[in-house]
Amino acid sequence: MITNDKQYKSARLQIVRFEEALTALDSAPATLPQALVQAQRDALVSQIEELREDADLYDRLRAGQVTEFAAENLAELPDILIQARIARGLSQRELADYLGLKEQQVQRYEAERYRSASLDRLIEVSDALGVQVAKRAELVGDATLRSVDPNTWQAFPLAEMYKRGWFEDFEGSLADARKAASEIIPAFLRGGQARNAAPALHRKSVRASGQVHEAAITAWEARVRRLAERDAPTSPFSPDRIDDAWLADLLALTLQSDGPARAIEHLRKIGIALVAEKHLPSTLLDGAALATLEDYTIVAMTLRHDRLDNFWFTLFHEIGHLKFHIGQGFASIFDDTDAPAGSDIETQADLFAQEMLLPSAKWALGISRFTRNEQAVRTDAKRFGVGAAIIAGRVRREAHDYTLLRNLVGNGEVRRQFGWQRRD
Repeated sequence: MITNDKQYKSARLQIVRFEEALTALDSAPATLPQALVQAQRDALVSQIEELREDADLYDRLRAGQVTEFAAENLAELPDILIQARIARGLSQRELADYLGLKEQQVQRYEAERYRSASLDRLIEVSDALGVQVAKRAELVGDATLRSVDPNTWQAFPLAEMYKRGWFEDFEGSLADARKAASEIIPAFLRGGQARNAAPALHRKSVRASGQVHEAAITAWEARVRRLAERDAPTSPFSPDRIDDAWLADLLALTLQSDGPARAIEHLRKIGIALVAEKHLPSTLLDGAALATLEDYTIVAMTLRHDRLDNFWFTLFHEIGHLKFHIGQGFASIFDDTDAPAGSDIETQADLFAQEMLLPSAKWALGISRFTRNEQAVRTDAKRFGVGAAIIAGRVRREAHDYTLLRNLVGNGEVRRQFGWQRRD
């Protein structure tokens, strides 16, 4: 079984080599015994079919096309756990982070098909991957983010949450936290959700490029709600307050070197709490728009890409959700802006962000659309009254070339404004 990208690439390369060898047999000297040639052919065909089957399965797992796994007996559980990890979009390193282990340990487990793992460890891995085993094994949950039971605490990335200091009232080591996990996980979630989120109305949506780990999303959401609550806006939010004048003032901040930091207060004035918290492994979030039971709303950002162009697009995208979607059937919307839109609400939010930052009518007159150099970008930025990073980001996206204009997209200019100088 293929367990990682390195093995996958090697398998695909080997298939090509075997196919070339198979073709070469067609021109083998006639003096060679036909029985020998046929034996070589059969061996190559068998190897190609086996490699192709493994590689195709890996493709389907990575694409999220496999969510159920058949097993004849418990001896097949290790293979199911490996396939489930791949189907969840987790690397061996990310699974190790969830379990509080070193990457090499997970690699060793999978290489030996978990022969040295204890039953407790197998259960821990199953819970972390959201694998439910009955008469058959299947992944539990889907991209619509149904509610997560806080009592199934094993599914949460406890080691990472502990490392980040999220259990603020807990005193003890990571080992102590593991022993008390059945208490501290539910308490953490209650503290981060119950006071400002309505479970009955808590319909969620997620835009993601792969399988979603519901427990990690739930934990991250609880964390950002806690952060927002500490200094909640006192001004009430209404979608009507996101008007042309307010948006124009926000757009003007793209011209300021400290624009992201200034945006915090600008959003706060109309009842939006802007908070930042790094995403958890496997979630690949860029931002989220969240409703609360109070009078304010939340825009949460992960700053996954430390660039000005990404920050401003994600921010305007989430504001679009607040204006059009939050409160209109959704209480939480999570976004991986690298993923395809995939729904009407995401298409609308993308279009809102694009048109607010750089209207199509202006962009049609842009010099940098065709002359993709720094001078053209700066000229367009001055003409259109927007930060150069916005223009550069638009050029890169439309050209599908992210090597362009690297000096203008504001690399390393966002996290430091949120006090993240030493964070990954």
